[in-house]
Parts: sequence; C-alpha cells; structure tokens
Amino acid sequence: MGIDPGTAKTGYGFIETEMTGPMTLIDYGRIITSKDNLMSERLLKIYNSSIELIEKYSPDILVIERLFFNTNVKTALSVGQARGIHVLLAGKFKLPVFEYTALEAKMALTGYGRSEKEVVRDKVAEYLGEDILKKKGIDASDALAMAICHRIKIS
Repeated sequence: MGIDPGTAKTGYGFIETEMTGPMTLIDYGRIITSKDNLMSERLLKIYNSSIELIEKYSPDILVIERLFFNTNVKTALSVGQARGIHVLLAGKFKLPVFEYTALEAKMALTGYGRSEKEVVRDKVAEYLGEDILKKKGIDASDALAMAICHRIKIS
C-alpha cells in the first residue's frame, strides 16, 4: 500500500509484486475531504476510509511519503496529521512502514530527483502498464510511485 498523505487529498495505491517479475496494479485513488469541514471531521474521514481500504486489500506493508518542508509550516503540520493517521493504522494492522521522500521516489522511477509530477505519473503508468492514471489524480499516482519506489529499492 502506497500513500501520498494530505488532508484535502490523500492518494492511495495498491500493487502486487514479488522481488522479481512484473508489478500488478490492484487499485488506486484518492480520499478527498472538504475544506468546509472541521479538521477533525476531515481526519476522521481519512481514518475511516483508510481502514476500509486496508481491510479490503490486506496489504503486507505500508509505504508512505516522508515529508520534507522548508517553507510552509502550516502545510507541513496539516500533512503531518494525515501522515500520522497512516502510521497509526500501520501499527493497528501490524504493517511494516517504509518511508521515502518525493525526491527519492522521483530518482528511483525517473533517474532525476526533480522530475515534474506528470513525468512521474507517466513513469508509474509505464511500470504498471496502465493508461488510466490521469483519471484519478496526481495524488493517486504519487502514492503508486511510493510503492514502486520501495520495490525498486529492495530489488
């Protein structure tokens, strides 16, 4: 299970993979919350939706983006809350957690750590043999990129 944490949009992606051989796309998408809701309500939606996904797909591991913010503290705190939910759920479901920065994922997938999100999305589609990634948003492809990055790093 790959996660791109956020309080407005949390991307998720599930792939099936072995140490060698192809990766298979299982599911991907976004958990979207409304800015009109209280933060507590938004976090609860992320929590409940993520539990449903974990119970549905029974992942073996959770791969999540490690945050790196150097300018916007407010955004960092907000995203950190969404990230914390997933780390908590990993504990609840006894899932090992692996963390990579966006730069590490971009480097693993494209060979360039400053690649544009669209370039990463296209590379994710190439790895998974899927052309439908544009339909579910960049957050979903970023979550899949986290999962693919882990597979590349451990191979």
